[in-house]
Amino acid sequence: MNRKPVIRHLPDFDGRTIVISDLHGNDTLFTRLLEKCSYKPGEDRLILLGDLVEKGTQNLDILHHIMELSKYPEVYAIMGNCDFVAKNVLYSYRLDYLRKVLTNRKESLIHEMAAKLNLGPFEDVQDMNSWAATIRKGFLEELSFLNDLPHVLITPTYIFAHSGIENEETIADDFRYVMTRYHFEEEDHHFSHIVVVGHMPVSEYCHRRADFSVRLEYQKNIISIDGGNAVKIAGQLNALIISRNYMETVSDDLLDRVKAVRTTRPKNFAPYYVTWADSELQILEKREKQSLVYSPGAHRRFWIDNEFLVDGKGSNFTNYEMPLNAGETVHLVNVWGHKAQIKKNSILGWTDISNLELSEEQKARPLDLS
Repeated sequence: MNRKPVIRHLPDFDGRTIVISDLHGNDTLFTRLLEKCSYKPGEDRLILLGDLVEKGTQNLDILHHIMELSKYPEVYAIMGNCDFVAKNVLYSYRLDYLRKVLTNRKESLIHEMAAKLNLGPFEDVQDMNSWAATIRKGFLEELSFLNDLPHVLITPTYIFAHSGIENEETIADDFRYVMTRYHFEEEDHHFSHIVVVGHMPVSEYCHRRADFSVRLEYQKNIISIDGGNAVKIAGQLNALIISRNYMETVSDDLLDRVKAVRTTRPKNFAPYYVTWADSELQILEKREKQSLVYSPGAHRRFWIDNEFLVDGKGSNFTNYEMPLNAGETVHLVNVWGHKAQIKKNSILGWTDISNLELSEEQKARPLDLS
């Protein structure tokens, strides 16, 4: 297999360019976001930064949607690491690895294809080569579409890649390096092009307040836009809209909208947010409701609600208490005890449930630590 990144060069575009990343099989949210952006097929340029499928529940729907959109001019999708499952099936490539992925990943394009073909439970598959050949025969057009996606788009001003690039001249020696980079924004780079990437939820760059909105790193010329859709309970789908005279962002999620019933002005002296990278915690003191922990990654001690501690990990917890205005609408993320995790203006925080108008069903919802 040729492992050189496939690069496509595009001219500048006079109209709007709408860039969205990490759709992860969420066609309902993708459709809503396009409507919110007032996307006009045939007039606007649409760029999708990979991870079109996997981890969501509408993988075939969104793939067919993107294939239809791609019939319009100025619609471009690139390959993300999650989209690589198409190559695994199309070429019977690393099928032992694919089996491991599909065993652990219940929401997958390949599972949906198998179900459409009535292939039975994946656990019963004995011959992966024969199984892959059957899926290949039934969905050759869809698998080929994903297989043929480029890895990088380059315009005179922008470079679009799923996770990052090595340099502006050759991009990278191996396509893996443009699809699987983590913390790309923190690498020692400065680019003359503006490099727009997805792949890693932007909240992973946050240590005080979790913010899921688009990040612009002006000094390095990097824009990170993955809002954590489908991989974080508080995640969202972000769109970056570029035109010659302005740049703006639009976002949406499928979280419940709830009303604040009172105004609060909490004091936040030392807010923090526990990321995936710093989720390993050492328990120093455990009490009934909270534990004092030490984070080797963040090099700090703090108190964390015990509900968020699982096997020594505590990602996606924040002690930031959200200020509220009576009557405003916020997005409900989690409820536990007398507390609720909420999102407001793409920022994650918590408040007492007495400050919100919640139904009994919402109060009883199980905690989601993703």
